[in-house]
Amino acid sequence: MDSIVGSALAGMRAATRHVATGASNIANHQTVGTPGATGEDAAYQALDAVQTTGPSGGPEVHIKPKDPATALAYVPDHSLASDEGFVEVPNTDLATNLVNNQIAQRSYEANIASLITWDEMQATLLDIKS
Repeated sequence: MDSIVGSALAGMRAATRHVATGASNIANHQTVGTPGATGEDAAYQALDAVQTTGPSGGPEVHIKPKDPATALAYVPDHSLASDEGFVEVPNTDLATNLVNNQIAQRSYEANIASLITWDEMQATLLDIKS
């Protein structure tokens, strides 16, 4: 029965990491930077949440920079534009991030439902034994 709790908790951790990654991409999707710059003048580097199966069989999420993390946009009037008129923007798709966050939310809810069911089963088992 403990594997049920471990699986549900691993699923909740994975969903939380997916939401955090998507939220970061959403919050920073309109940032711009000077092409090739670092520090304050650099654009936000978009992230990907990559889910794999861990050694225990549960999901694990690793956060990595998206490839490519940025793209160029032609905005010659922007203060951070290069001599050619380009700025660097995060390589994010707002719709994809919003949908992925909804999927992660539903996954989290499903794992909570598993924990609630497990708890109810434990209570029934204790009632039967007493």
